[in-house]
Amino acid sequence: MMNRTAGILFLSLMMTGLHLSGQQKVSGKQAAKAPAKAFVPPVYIGESDYKGGPIQPSRFSTLLRQGLTSYDSLGNHYKIVGFDFSYAERKVYEDSVGTLMKITDFMSEHYMGNMIGADLGTDADTSSDKEVILSLYQRVKPGDTVYFDHIMLNKIGSNPLFNVPDSVAIAGKGIKCIIVK
Repeated sequence: MMNRTAGILFLSLMMTGLHLSGQQKVSGKQAAKAPAKAFVPPVYIGESDYKGGPIQPSRFSTLLRQGLTSYDSLGNHYKIVGFDFSYAERKVYEDSVGTLMKITDFMSEHYMGNMIGADLGTDADTSSDKEVILSLYQRVKPGDTVYFDHIMLNKIGSNPLFNVPDSVAIAGKGIKCIIVK
């Protein structure tokens, strides 16, 4: 029994030693070589430099009416092919016993081009029940969050420093807008 325990202990120490000796230390030159990162062009709301973060409802509505734009520091402009739009709207609801609760309603749509569709972008409309449906421009309020994700772009014009064919769609950087007072 003693020989078996000693053998197992010796074997585990040998395995640990082999494992530690097999690890290599990374030299300074090898650590500096990081894999190349894929270029993701920035996307802006409207003709501005707003790329996300806190924004007031009035400014958000004004910029959103202009659509999404994209350009980079080299002067390349990109056409927005399509994007996913998600809207997290904070609302107050009342349950069956009268308790008020803050709940977030989520709405998500995919749009082609650089503008949100007519279903959200039209001015106040009336449903078949004569209920007034407000457009997104009128609905945004502090506490809401708006996301623009999976933004697909095409390069406009030619720049010899950026070798991507015009027919290839590339992914743009997503935007998260937090509506504040």
